[in-house]
Amino acid sequence: MENTTKETALLLDRAKAQIVENMKEKGIGAILWDNSRAGFHFIPEILHKSETKDKERVARIMGLYNYDGVLYLVEEDRAPVHFSDFYTEGVDVPPVVVTLTEDVAVRDLGDPAKVKGYTTQGSLEEWLSIADCYFEALNEK
Repeated sequence: MENTTKETALLLDRAKAQIVENMKEKGIGAILWDNSRAGFHFIPEILHKSETKDKERVARIMGLYNYDGVLYLVEEDRAPVHFSDFYTEGVDVPPVVVTLTEDVAVRDLGDPAKVKGYTTQGSLEEWLSIADCYFEALNEK
């Protein structure tokens, strides 16, 4: 059983590293998507476990944030970021996907270790589903 856990952790680390590399190649520091309009085949969610309490909750994911080489999930309605931050209501057409360069991501999203709403949790299966959403979001642009 221990070998399987190590193998799963290695696969998850590789998958995250490949997404980070893809984001760097594209000049993306963060990518955000509007779950209500993105047209994904499923809603990206993870089971989030509290680090301080014996508590779990389902966290809906609205994007990915590459901060200092660590890939974070952006939690919808928890991270301090909203789509309305990226367009003028009544003037612009609301975007379905927003990509931010690394500099803009750091400026607008901050340090994910110091702000609620960003996590590295999630199972291999959950991360693979979110990776699928990442690539679908790239095609939405």
